[in-house]
Amino acid sequence: MAALLSAASSCESAATSPSPPPSRTTQARLELHAGDAEVWAWSARIQGALAGPGALEDCVVQVGGAAIPAAIEPPQRFSADVPLLEGENEIVARCRETGSGDLASAPVTYHVRLRDAPRARARAAWADGRLLLDAASSEPSERSRAEVVAFEWLRLRDAATPERLGLGPRLELPATDAADPALYELRVQDDRGRSDAARVAPPPDAARPGANARAWIDDAILYGVVPPFFGDPPLESVRAALPALEQLGVTAIWLSPLFGAPPGDFGYAVTDYFAVRPDYGTERDLRELVDEAHRRDIRVLLDLVPNHTSAEHPYFRQAEQRQGRSHTFAFYDRDDGGEPTHYFDWEHLPNLNYDNAEVERWMLEVSLHWVRRFGIDGYRVDAAWGIKDRRSALWSAWAAELRRVNPELSLIAEASARDPYYLQNGFDAAYDWTEELGHWAWKDVFSAPRGVAARLGAALSATAAGASRAERTLRFINNNDTGARFITRHGPGMTRVAAAALLTLPGIPCVYSFDELGAEYEPYGGLEPVSRPAPGALARHYERLIRLRRSTAALRAPGLLTLHAGPDDEILAYLRHGDDASRFALVVLNFSDRPARKRIVVPEPFAGHARGGLRDSLSGAAARLHGRSLPLDLAPWDVRVLVPR
Repeated sequence: MAALLSAASSCESAATSPSPPPSRTTQARLELHAGDAEVWAWSARIQGALAGPGALEDCVVQVGGAAIPAAIEPPQRFSADVPLLEGENEIVARCRETGSGDLASAPVTYHVRLRDAPRARARAAWADGRLLLDAASSEPSERSRAEVVAFEWLRLRDAATPERLGLGPRLELPATDAADPALYELRVQDDRGRSDAARVAPPPDAARPGANARAWIDDAILYGVVPPFFGDPPLESVRAALPALEQLGVTAIWLSPLFGAPPGDFGYAVTDYFAVRPDYGTERDLRELVDEAHRRDIRVLLDLVPNHTSAEHPYFRQAEQRQGRSHTFAFYDRDDGGEPTHYFDWEHLPNLNYDNAEVERWMLEVSLHWVRRFGIDGYRVDAAWGIKDRRSALWSAWAAELRRVNPELSLIAEASARDPYYLQNGFDAAYDWTEELGHWAWKDVFSAPRGVAARLGAALSATAAGASRAERTLRFINNNDTGARFITRHGPGMTRVAAAALLTLPGIPCVYSFDELGAEYEPYGGLEPVSRPAPGALARHYERLIRLRRSTAALRAPGLLTLHAGPDDEILAYLRHGDDASRFALVVLNFSDRPARKRIVVPEPFAGHARGGLRDSLSGAAARLHGRSLPLDLAPWDVRVLVPR
């Protein structure tokens, strides 16, 4: 007992005695503000500070075998711009402190996601009837500046079997057929064995008639695909549906976002831009889908989401946890209080900061990744309007870099076609919206059962007045944002006539998942297979219209002339034509459940080419002009597409 009391007394004495102060050496430590990070640049600014008393006298930041002198902001802060290498870079700061001597920080690792490779640039020009291919503007590897030492040229009539043409930075070829659709590919290699490829299409040759070929998007029938609506597993199910889409006449499919996203999300909250979301399938599934589509002459567009990330993206989580000490804090657009910005009620979708060069490079590398790795044919770019508002100069350079790799890529902006900016800055097409953000130009057209034709005519005129090229307007009656399907809201009769308008007007028609079957669903109602009717009259109607559009040049031409159909606002009539007035199509649509008798006056010179009679391309029925007047008896919900016999 005495021993225990003695021990207790000793403990109490120790507890109440003051501890000696810690030494300055144990108090002072060196801290880097950064944590481990992914980097989309070849250099980074590294900042740090002395924690504890004292002042810094001399600092370096070590990365790899290099020691970079750091600038000191007395008494305790320092910074240095350090060069980085491809892959992992371990970074340590070493400083001398006045009282503690030499200090070292804990290391951090910066992972550079860029690949140090040369950049191939191919140019083509005509001279004296010969095609000149030139690689002189190709660039050395970005980080190492390694010299380009090898050049190889190929002709890509068939991507599966490229034809080797020759070696060297310049090649001269004899003239080819004006209708030859070939692309030419340049492959370069630097003296370290790193390689890159670029493609070029021959420019129009004024001396060779017919050489100015149309872009494939001008003749496209686009089909919007939400993979899980097709079955499970989603990507395999879409691939299995390709024969039916080919039979329908589809020439391109637009896949809804398939990058990594939170479970159950439609896909616009991206958490990983370089991964196929596992609930859709694998990279192999996507590659097989693209390859099979290409075998059927169907192009594949992906839905790109560059305006924002998910709030669950690792970059945003890191930024929120470490705030200004995170490398990715500046990746996000912020208000004056430092809070991340977003549009509408999209609090879970923080906007990216395109004033940050790394963000711009990151999204460019994302875009190039899917083109190079999977051979996709373009992008529908989500919320392209948002980036235009925040950084209007971005899109032109982005599009040019993508087309360096493949000049045949098509880029569709989710933005209004009435704003000429998009086609002037690298996009091929934009949405059939009004000037009001996200407002479908046809939305109010069908708001009442009477007056549909007049309202649709007004909408078409407004788009034509604002658009630089009205024929590059993406038209639709359904997409992912239109809610309940058109057939649910307006019935099968109106759907039949609206589909005919969609597929006979200038523009790029987009049919959305199972429109042709009359399926009824809400796109954001869940990522599950959609119940759809068996193919019936509506499917046959779509198939005939698509076949007719693909076979009738006038329906793919930009010309549109609206004709007077009398006082009845339910009948819309218009001429579709190109430069040749002898080849036209007269479309007459009855947006009503009532029969109608009409006389359509056909203007010259079209009437002069129709006096031999007209034929309805859908029914085969004949019709004749009386002078310039065409009498028609229209059934309820009738559709006529009349061409000269």
